[in-house]
Amino acid sequence: MKVSYNWLKSLLDFPYTPDELSVILTGLGLEIEGIEPIGGKEVSFEKVVTGEVLTVRQHPNADRLRCCTVSVGGPEILSIVCGAPNVAEGQKVGVAIEGAILNPTGSTEPLKIKKGKIRGEESQGMICAEDELGLGTNHDGIMVLPADTPLGVPLEKILFPITDTQLEVAITPNRIDAASHYGVARDISAYSGLPLTFPEIFPAEKCTGNNPVKITIADEDKCRRYSGIYIKGVTVTDSPEWLKEKLTAVGLRPINSVVDITNYVMMELGQPLHAFDADKIAGGEIIVRTLPETGKFVTLDEKERTIQAETDLMICDRQNPLCIAGVFGGLHSGVTTETRNIFLESAYFDATTVRKTAKRLGINTDSSFRFERGADPNMTIPASLRAVKLITEIAGGVPSEINEVKLAEFPPFEVELSIPKIQSLIGKKIPKAEIVTILHRLEMQTEEKGEDTLMVKVPQYRVDVQRPQDIAEDILRVYGFNNVAFSDKISFSPQTGNRQNVYRLSQQVCNTLSAFGLYEIWNNSLTSRKYASENAVEMLNPLSEELAVMRESLLWGALEVIQYNQNRQNDSLALYEMGKVYRKSENEGGRKYHEQELLGVWLTGAKHAFHWDNKAPETTLFTLTKVVEKLAAALKIQGEIRETNHPEMDYALEYVSKKQSVFVWGKVKHEAQTRMDLRNEVFYLVGDWAKMVKLYFEQTVIYQPLSLYPGISRDISMLIPEKETYENIRKAVLQVNPLIKTVALHDVYRGKNIAEGKKSYLISLFIQDENGTMGDSVADKIWEKVCKTLENRMGAEIRKG
Repeated sequence: MKVSYNWLKSLLDFPYTPDELSVILTGLGLEIEGIEPIGGKEVSFEKVVTGEVLTVRQHPNADRLRCCTVSVGGPEILSIVCGAPNVAEGQKVGVAIEGAILNPTGSTEPLKIKKGKIRGEESQGMICAEDELGLGTNHDGIMVLPADTPLGVPLEKILFPITDTQLEVAITPNRIDAASHYGVARDISAYSGLPLTFPEIFPAEKCTGNNPVKITIADEDKCRRYSGIYIKGVTVTDSPEWLKEKLTAVGLRPINSVVDITNYVMMELGQPLHAFDADKIAGGEIIVRTLPETGKFVTLDEKERTIQAETDLMICDRQNPLCIAGVFGGLHSGVTTETRNIFLESAYFDATTVRKTAKRLGINTDSSFRFERGADPNMTIPASLRAVKLITEIAGGVPSEINEVKLAEFPPFEVELSIPKIQSLIGKKIPKAEIVTILHRLEMQTEEKGEDTLMVKVPQYRVDVQRPQDIAEDILRVYGFNNVAFSDKISFSPQTGNRQNVYRLSQQVCNTLSAFGLYEIWNNSLTSRKYASENAVEMLNPLSEELAVMRESLLWGALEVIQYNQNRQNDSLALYEMGKVYRKSENEGGRKYHEQELLGVWLTGAKHAFHWDNKAPETTLFTLTKVVEKLAAALKIQGEIRETNHPEMDYALEYVSKKQSVFVWGKVKHEAQTRMDLRNEVFYLVGDWAKMVKLYFEQTVIYQPLSLYPGISRDISMLIPEKETYENIRKAVLQVNPLIKTVALHDVYRGKNIAEGKKSYLISLFIQDENGTMGDSVADKIWEKVCKTLENRMGAEIRKG
């Protein structure tokens, strides 16, 4: 937000320069992102200062030259030879001193001023004309400055003075109370203890005219306070110069006197106002409501917007909508130079309603910025009366009585404050009396509840102060963070326990996956309702429908990433994410919500980059099985692979260790692939991080030397009945011969060319004799025995050859 330094000074007479004020405001939590002078101008000359001509005498050797003595504010008096006919004693002039560089009008070369003699008389500078300074073409004489011009000042500061300074204040979402000059000045007042002046307002008792506009609030949950003043007989023209300068100083474009005043008051007090042409309010009634049907509405920028029924709050008359409440005015109800009577709106709209409408329509106005973060409900009438005063002074008119519908009271928030607790939070024993003084400066009322306890009443405009911790932060920012010294003794208890170890383990897992060629992704924990089930955790104040619920699965965010890459010709991906998922859980230990951390891995497309001489094989279930083996090795856990079912997969395997399912992986359901319009199959792994951690830290690692003798691998491709599980096959194979060390599942296939009730398995055996080198003949005999066992016990059809 842009803030005018002079505007702040008009509200609070502080002694700080813009640079000093920048440091103070940043310490108060209002970070200054930039300081920009208003006015001033770059000039083409250097070392030209203001001076006064003390004496003038005729040059003894030239009729058209004069010898002058000139003061530039220092002890030295300069002798300067001047040829201007208008030079005279007592004049204030621009003096180019020794070393000055000028760029005269029409000259291509700069002129450097040096000491020298002109016709035998010493000259230590130049009294300048307009064209010699590059400021114009006039060379009739020297440029004469106002008589009150100070001496020794750089000339550009006199000709092009800096009239104001613009401060760029970073308003964080919790500090909407500072989104005005009065709000910023309020913080400066709390810091300095200087009195704050509220701008002059129109006396409410003088608002006595008839108000012909009735107010009705139909949607009471979306607007709890609405007021309006009818001003009769205004003359709408351009704003006076002072008002234009104030608005341009904060980056606003002047429009006309009435509209400019509403913007001025918003920037001054933080309360958005809207002025309607009262003669265009059909039926003489303002109705605050949502529309019964979705329809179109043309806003002030002449764009047609779609207004959602029963969602977007509108300001309507008896026939048509006039304005999007708290967001943007309508094209046909605004104030123009032809307006003679106005209706001035000041309201308190529901923050969530305004935010949803503004985000959905893609509109970000100064008004919506304030309403969606929580405007001050008690500022509506004072802001109206401030605007009435300015309107009647600038545009004329007679104000009516105030019509208002107020559906609720807005008392201060009450927070019980323990002084010892606050001192503990701050880290310093600030005296109770000083704490009370700071709270009063922050416009918080206090009431004694005991020797060390206060009841603090927090104004409604401080929507961010609801707890003792919030008050402690407020006290500290006014007291000064730098005033809390570090102790010589630092209390520190290093934690070498589980939390640090868990973090290291997560890094180890991520490093393992990255080393295997996978890329880490980070997705938002908020997701769209279209991916949600009835157990989804919904946001109370969602920014948009796309961020309305907490994610229940890691899958959909990853599929969106795959879709994004696929649409940019990047079909082959290997991704992983470590993240949390959320769901409702009414029956889990009395907790209302359940939070779970998961590991997700996704593979799709080719295994490696395309090469003209070597077509890359496609990713399969076995590719993901290899990832599982890598993870199990990294976690030092042992287990077995079984077939299972998973709601997000067409077919799936699971890795079970100590009767716990640690990983489940398989092919993403075809319906999900089609829904996301993905060309290639996606293989997905999900791992329970809590189980991984538990198994890793519970195990006892036993050293076992590597065998000195090589092993032999043999594959078996077979058709088996659908009812048979991989776990049964694995156990049967391992029982055939103790030399069979491992069994791994490479692929599972169902579908084309596979008989109904059958499935195709490809498994791999690793055979090893730890006591000697094993020949192929021994491995072949074991392989044949395994095949017969599978045929006899499982009804397998072995594919040979």
